[in-house]
Amino acid sequence: MHRFRRVMEKSKNAEIQKEYNQIHKSWLDLHFKTSAALFLLSLAVEAILGFMICNSDLLNTTIPIFILKFFIAPASANLLLILISFNVMKSKRLSQEIKIYTVSIVFVIMCFVLFTVHIAFPSLYFFFAIPIVMTTVYADYRLTSITSGVCLVSVAVSQLLIKWDVDKVDIFDSFNHLGDFIISIVILLAFSAACMVVIRFERAKNEASVLKEMDRNQLRLKLQMDELTGIFNRKALHNALQDMEEDETETTYIFVMIDLDHFKALNDHYGHLMGDQCLIEFGTILNECCGDAMPCRYGGDEFSILFSNYNMDKVIATCRRIQKNMEALRVGDYGELPVTASFGIAEYVKEMDMAQLIICADQALYEAKVSKNAISIYQRGMRQMGKKQA
Repeated sequence: MHRFRRVMEKSKNAEIQKEYNQIHKSWLDLHFKTSAALFLLSLAVEAILGFMICNSDLLNTTIPIFILKFFIAPASANLLLILISFNVMKSKRLSQEIKIYTVSIVFVIMCFVLFTVHIAFPSLYFFFAIPIVMTTVYADYRLTSITSGVCLVSVAVSQLLIKWDVDKVDIFDSFNHLGDFIISIVILLAFSAACMVVIRFERAKNEASVLKEMDRNQLRLKLQMDELTGIFNRKALHNALQDMEEDETETTYIFVMIDLDHFKALNDHYGHLMGDQCLIEFGTILNECCGDAMPCRYGGDEFSILFSNYNMDKVIATCRRIQKNMEALRVGDYGELPVTASFGIAEYVKEMDMAQLIICADQALYEAKVSKNAISIYQRGMRQMGKKQA
């Protein structure tokens, strides 16, 4: 049962992580759409400005060369980058982390293409702030650091090594251009540092949310435990059976009802404190024998176990092990107690609901109680046909 509790806790933690992954996936979709929107916006602006320049005296080359260099070339490069991101996003073989890094770096390269081609517009320096800020939602220091580094390298390479526009003024030949370059580097560095601070607080907020959710899960788990025996209670069983009904996988379920034989006589003879101690010891036996199955206290001296992906032979073997441990049960100075356990077993089929499953197991238990300390497997119409003893 402890294994079952650990599985439940891991399952809840996995659900929390799954929710965060879903948030990152949604943001990644928006991240990609933002880069696609930048491509379309830049295409429209290039077309409008190109038309205006071609019909003015600012044009210092032929129209075909201008269109090739300042419209077709950047549009083709960025379209290729968008297609790369799109294929990565649609890939089922790549992890979400690889997709995030790819979309982030491709976004920077798109900004690099636009900045290099249209370097005559100093305001394009601030294009590089967009891909940096888009990474903060992932709360990944390394991602934001790499993105910031690629942005800074892109600005330096474009200014120092590439001269796409023949009218470009070398930054070392103009104090104003050199000043713009230095200021842009400083601003990008400051912006990157600010994003790191945002990530720090974003992580702290996320961790607080996770801890709060884990506390809620612990409380929820505690509310599903039986205080006396330390195993799950009837509410937990109801929730588990509800999950079983909603399960659309090929998981098999077997339900066992257990009743302690002669328990009323034990209470009458030894007193209720001894009866409680016997229930506690039986809860311990269930914990030891049930492995990753789910033992519950159904009420009074009735218990149940829900097995998933167990075959019938393994379930019967578990029940026999519980019976054997009961035979050796001793409480305090009373020696062996005159208490045994009877088991009613029913296998779940998809046409059943939880009430029908409980009724079937209860009918099998009724048959087992006739001879006491027995294991009975439910058969259709067994009240009329008799019992099948294991």
